[in-house]
Amino acid sequence: MPEAAPLPIRIAVVQDDTLYRGALAAVLRTEPDLDVVAELTAWRDTTTLPVPPDLTLLDLDGDEDPLRAATAICAAVPRARVLILIDADRHDLLTRLAPERMDRVGFVTRRASVEHLLSALRSLAAGNAVIDPELVVSLLVQPENPLTDREREVLALAAQGVGTEEIARRLALSPATVRNRLSRITAKVGARSRADAVERARRAGWL
Repeated sequence: MPEAAPLPIRIAVVQDDTLYRGALAAVLRTEPDLDVVAELTAWRDTTTLPVPPDLTLLDLDGDEDPLRAATAICAAVPRARVLILIDADRHDLLTRLAPERMDRVGFVTRRASVEHLLSALRSLAAGNAVIDPELVVSLLVQPENPLTDREREVLALAAQGVGTEEIARRLALSPATVRNRLSRITAKVGARSRADAVERARRAGWL
């Protein structure tokens, strides 16, 4: 009696750009072993599907933290796996990935070829760790942290939305000193604003 063909890998595609999301789904649907079961704009919708996907292809824009989203999906859906599409300089996510999640959360850069993306999907679905080599190289060659420990403390509080007066109170500094340090931090990391400084520091793994 012939063996039954393996079931296709059920995939949900999460991306808020309708055109891009549709293009990704169309590429995946050309593969006989992949089954796109949902095209979603919000990652939280993957946790409420009647039949959860085997794997979520996650491409988040804006301020959402993709690793936090992936971790939440894995916590909500047993055996769920998430492949995150990210920019090549997001090596900070690698340093935050818990070792026990490496067989459930993978990373591929947005510059990856279609063949590489398909291979990554299949490999992660099989329970293998998937980390794009370009991200590893980016992690190894990241620039040296230009911030002092005190500057990192100031920026970390600013990243939490703490105001200048409260930062000064918590760190026993004057508000003027805090403002000066934030200006110096912004210049050091080549940022245009406080928010940009926070984002750049996070991406570089300095925060």
